[in-house]
Amino acid sequence: MRKKQPAQPTVPDVVRGIDYWKTVPATVDGVLGGFGTGTLPRVDALGSRSFLLSVLPRLSAVPPVTDDPVEWQKRKMEQRGGKGKTVTRALDCGAGVGRVTETVLLRVVDEVHVTEPVEHFLAEAARLSSSWQSLTLPPSKQPFHARKAAHFHLSTLQALDPARPWSSADGGIYRPPIAPNPLQYDVVWCQWMLQHLSDPDLLAFFARAKASLVPEDGVIVVKENVCPEMEDGSERVWWDEEDKSITRSTQAYERVFREAGLTTIRAETQMGFPQELYAVKMWALR
Repeated sequence: MRKKQPAQPTVPDVVRGIDYWKTVPATVDGVLGGFGTGTLPRVDALGSRSFLLSVLPRLSAVPPVTDDPVEWQKRKMEQRGGKGKTVTRALDCGAGVGRVTETVLLRVVDEVHVTEPVEHFLAEAARLSSSWQSLTLPPSKQPFHARKAAHFHLSTLQALDPARPWSSADGGIYRPPIAPNPLQYDVVWCQWMLQHLSDPDLLAFFARAKASLVPEDGVIVVKENVCPEMEDGSERVWWDEEDKSITRSTQAYERVFREAGLTTIRAETQMGFPQELYAVKMWALR
């Protein structure tokens, strides 16, 4: 997340990157590189929820000011098929200890599939989930009386099939007892993870992710640091020796999006982050 100087190589080293993260404490502060105890997590979560709801307003549990709240909720529940239905779903890619799942995705969808390649991060996310407010509230207290759920899968994005995340899990407690049918998502959320994928791996992952979206209006959200372009305006990639990742410029990401056949629905810059960090861009794609 911090600004680095350009160096070679410019292709992520997945194995050495995972080895680095295995040495990092399984805490929000650890996965955020020391920025987890300040205002960054809250600012990040607020920016993410606002961006997501601007793209998919149907996920909002807050009625428009022009509608009667009781009648609005009644209509919404009828549209969802009644009480207790699991209707909306998200995939959290490279979820760390589940911060985005807890503070963003479970606030707006019924079910989240949490994927993470570093086992002690995933184990901590699974442990913490028992105290997440969205999961502790009974259905009667949920906006649409739906039962919220989170499922945990150990996998790199290179190996992950979003439609069948359980098939990529490395066994153990993370594999669901009964494999459900192939999944479709309203949201595939990718934050501070894609810097560990090469362009070919990213293109392959985007193809699988796009195929797993609900056909009407599902979106892939990318939220990543971006470095400045080259002086001549062309795209740039910077190498991070510490975690063996790369940081792409805006043009580098948007070229990959085009090559993957994705259309940008909305793009914004996250505001309110410390100046010593790279800028953070958000894209909604489908």
